Amino acid sequence: MALKDTAPKNRVVILGAGSAGISLALTLKRASGKGMEVTLVDRKSYHTVIPFIYQVVTGSVSPGHISFPVRKLLRKRGRVEAVRFRQGEVFEVDVGSKTVITDKGSLEWDYLVVALGSTTNFFGMTDIQENAIPFRSLSDGIDIHNRIQENYEAALSVEDEQRRSELLTFVVIGGGPTGVELSASIRELAGKVLAKEYPSLKSFVRIILIEAQDHVLAGMKDSTRELAMSRLRSRGVEIMLNTRIAKAWPGGVQTADGDTIPTRTVIWSAGLKPAPAVEALPVAKARDGRILVNQYLQVPESTGIYAIGDCAYLEQEDRAKPYPPTFQVAVRQGPVCARNIVNTIKGKPQRPFRRKFVGQLFYIDRNAAVAELLGLVFDGYVAGFMRRALFFGMLFSYGGLLVGLKNKLSATIEWVFAYFYDRNTAKIE
Repeated sequence: MALKDTAPKNRVVILGAGSAGISLALTLKRASGKGMEVTLVDRKSYHTVIPFIYQVVTGSVSPGHISFPVRKLLRKRGRVEAVRFRQGEVFEVDVGSKTVITDKGSLEWDYLVVALGSTTNFFGMTDIQENAIPFRSLSDGIDIHNRIQENYEAALSVEDEQRRSELLTFVVIGGGPTGVELSASIRELAGKVLAKEYPSLKSFVRIILIEAQDHVLAGMKDSTRELAMSRLRSRGVEIMLNTRIAKAWPGGVQTADGDTIPTRTVIWSAGLKPAPAVEALPVAKARDGRILVNQYLQVPESTGIYAIGDCAYLEQEDRAKPYPPTFQVAVRQGPVCARNIVNTIKGKPQRPFRRKFVGQLFYIDRNAAVAELLGLVFDGYVAGFMRRALFFGMLFSYGGLLVGLKNKLSATIEWVFAYFYDRNTAKIE
């Protein structure tokens, strides 16, 4: 008769089931039960593949096909819960007593990983917060998709041309990668899909990208920025640089220079900030509010606490700049953090997180992208093909080939049909 293992287990608590937290949990899933008890906490019961939210906006992929039930992701074969999931809102982290307080109770930990991501930063502008749609989550992508469809339908029944223009003017604020790709996605949807279904409205459509600095894509090469702006403008995206928004209301926005843009749709992608629970943590933080971590992703002054993803601040090896709060960084930090926790428990040395920046691809339309890879800047069909191939590879490798395979196959089939045939232009309920 086998003896039951009654030795106390190391309690690992992960806060947040975003890109970083879920990649960490899926890695620890294989090691759970071997001296570890792993618990993942998140207020949502599903996980979304963030880069594919653009496809929801354009009607290329159904929301359900890029969402995965967290409990199902964390099961081992035989439906055994390898990593415990607790749905709840994190209120407070008590570092002294090593306790996490949620709306569903408290959890004690030996190792804590903060992966709570970030939230939209409106910089205290309440009128913009009340009238703009953020773009941070699956629900945001659905809201934008539905707003576009509703505005087109409303514009059909409006005789006044000024009112039509107001309904069909879409303003994206923030010229980072999110703003650039989102404005390009909306322009492509309007020009290649909706223009066929609403031909009488084509001349009234405007997509405007507004950026406070004198360039888009901060952190990229000048040639990349110029190429991206040139390609966006050639496809009909209006770009306003050195422009700050001072005021917003349901029927428009006003710039700091006093210019007014009548619009019924303002999308905000101009800033991020840490989640409230991260802001309240009594640990050292960078100027932008992110938690300072060392090369092992640990919080130096707090034994047993790690931070990964958007809420972690780690300088790159050359110390020229920190790792950006991007999906690519988050999904790579999760497995490294998992390995370091396991090594610490086993008394083995930890290994640093290192990721060399290879480059980035920016969506322009379904057949083209702008690329900055290995120091080279180029665009066109080759860049577009590389981006599609990268997305296919990323989707199927995400969390492991067999994780959520049914959803991955469904999303791929929809994406291919959307490319060659039609997209969903109906409201998503």
